[in-house]
Amino acid sequence: MNKNNMIAGLYIHIPFCMKKCNYCDFVSIPVQSCMSDYIHALLNEIHLKSRSSFQVDTIYFGGGTPSILNPKDISCICQTIHRHWQIQENPEITIEVNPGTLSHDKLLAWKALGINRINLGVQSFHDYHLQQLGRIHNAEEADQAIRLLKEAGFQNIGLDLMYGLPNQTLEEWQKDLYQAISYHPQHLSCYSLTYEPGTPLYQKLQNKMIKPLSEITARQMMRTLFQTMSEQAYEHYEISNFAASPEFRSQHNQRYWQRKAYIGLGAGAHSYTENTRFWNCSDVAVYINKISNQQDPIEDCENLTIQQQIIEFIFLGLRQKDGMNILEFDKCFPYCFKNLFYEVLNELETVHYLEPLSDFCRLSDLGKFYLDSICQRFVDAI
Repeated sequence: MNKNNMIAGLYIHIPFCMKKCNYCDFVSIPVQSCMSDYIHALLNEIHLKSRSSFQVDTIYFGGGTPSILNPKDISCICQTIHRHWQIQENPEITIEVNPGTLSHDKLLAWKALGINRINLGVQSFHDYHLQQLGRIHNAEEADQAIRLLKEAGFQNIGLDLMYGLPNQTLEEWQKDLYQAISYHPQHLSCYSLTYEPGTPLYQKLQNKMIKPLSEITARQMMRTLFQTMSEQAYEHYEISNFAASPEFRSQHNQRYWQRKAYIGLGAGAHSYTENTRFWNCSDVAVYINKISNQQDPIEDCENLTIQQQIIEFIFLGLRQKDGMNILEFDKCFPYCFKNLFYEVLNELETVHYLEPLSDFCRLSDLGKFYLDSICQRFVDAI
């Protein structure tokens, strides 16, 4: 594609939360009086980073908890984006939503602004686990939120769930899955809990106040997830993501997985264009101060080496249903894929972790259970 017609996605980071969850290591802070200053800075950054050569096809409000914002603020952000960027017709516009922050008026306002995709952070339908995770909602509020979204007429609703929680049973996970499916969402994202350093859950783990699930139980939960979603005819298009049909895949997130251009706006937001990654300062006060002094909030950038590009190609490609495009690899890099990874490919095919090679290298159903170690085998062969 001509550089002057580059298509990009926009990510808008809203760092404020009613309460930070116990597992979260994202850039987020409690709701503060600086919210209005942050929105003002964000509007200025939208203008600062606008590029007439870019066309935008996806807009994603993430966080934090963007659904806590006043609809007037969301409206102002959307209007400013449309003023300063070329927006393609019928863009996918997503907002991440916490079930404890919804109202009928908010939903109507979002629809009027063109927001057409909702990502609802349910995580669990068991109150005990929600409390353990530090969520501000309970299972009943999650149910009410989903019903509100349907009543408001949203046609593209995604639910987030987590498994591998401390003391979670396989039966509880199965109940969570079946309850989520009973709402007939267009999309499901199901993530295994990770203990990120610096988070309260990680600290509890270090202090032996909680025990992680055994690897055997976690694998059983993953197996249950894959089998259940297959039985319910959801497309398993990315290792943790399932769509009711191909048109309900997350177009924005596919940009990340397919190494396509995206621009991040807001504190701590990352951007990627033409094998270059750059990111904003993560401190909200510093971000606001830089913008108010007409300084670029970018903290640093890196031009990815050939080796880094190959590693990303492998890691992101193997996460997807379609796998790694071998022809694209040979075109992008000064190597022949099948020659470079000859031994690894033979080894992984022998144990049935990879499907037989065609023009794509993709994981078998068995291989999906061992994604991380398989990726490492490729990396070690570079």
